[in-house]
Amino acid sequence: MRIPLLFGKILFWACLIFLSLFFYYDSVIPYFYGYRSRIFGTAFFNNQLWVTMHMVGGTFALLLGPSQFWPAFRNRYLKFHRIAGKLYMFGILLIGISAGRLSLVSTCVPCRISLFLLTVFAVTATWFAWVAIKNRNTKAHRQMMVRSYVCVLAFVMVRIDDGQSLNFLFGSISDATFRRVVNEYFFSFVPLLITEIIMVWIPSVYYKRK
Repeated sequence: MRIPLLFGKILFWACLIFLSLFFYYDSVIPYFYGYRSRIFGTAFFNNQLWVTMHMVGGTFALLLGPSQFWPAFRNRYLKFHRIAGKLYMFGILLIGISAGRLSLVSTCVPCRISLFLLTVFAVTATWFAWVAIKNRNTKAHRQMMVRSYVCVLAFVMVRIDDGQSLNFLFGSISDATFRRVVNEYFFSFVPLLITEIIMVWIPSVYYKRK
């Protein structure tokens, strides 16, 4: 039973890391080589600062996040775990500031609410994770870190539809704006709901009182 479970975990993390690295290569690195889109704005304080801050913060959170969840790695390299955790929180802070600003000027007006709420959830979950570990509540700390990282991954998953059709999820939606709104709200909140079901609902239902 343990071998299939271990294989499943390895496969899960391999897919997650591959998807994150592909997103980073395809959607983040081009900006540092001079690529510009409408969202990048026209001046330093007209989006350029915020988009750059968003990408830098996202880099810390996206790439350092996985190492926070591997028990063997975490226990063996505790000092790195703590440093990486602080850098992760710093990344979330940058994401919170920048995404909060970008949510007010997004070209997809109906998407602004989902972006703002997702930003609030990411910052709040990270804050509670920090409070929990300061109070030596490791279980709550792990759970809040999971929620935080799910929010970070949502920023990746909302970009999937740009390169890979998700008609099997949403059906064929011809209106581009409506399709983007459905995509944004689905990946902003459905993964969080699934996380709650796995992490809280199922254990609470199947827990047997001794």
